[in-house]
Amino acid sequence: MDSLIQLILGGFGVSDDLVSLCRSYMSSLVQQGAMEQWAMDKLIGQLEEELARRREALVRGFKNEVEKFLSFLPFVTIEQFKALEARVKALEEEIANSKD
Repeated sequence: MDSLIQLILGGFGVSDDLVSLCRSYMSSLVQQGAMEQWAMDKLIGQLEEELARRREALVRGFKNEVEKFLSFLPFVTIEQFKALEARVKALEEEIANSKD
């Protein structure tokens, strides 16, 4: 499971690498005079916003899929376990009292 999580988080980190690469390549264009600094800043900002939206959508989608998967597994909540434990204790006491 840890390797799966590392792959997923690594995939989310790709967007940061992409922004860094674009900034690096565009900086050379700015230095050569082929692009204005403000245009590069605007473009990088738009790229960062779009990648952030996509990252959020991926995280939501992944979370929803994990929740669906977990809903099929026979897990009990802490509250359900405590309720069951209380019922078992009550039954044990009832049995003990009926023997007396």
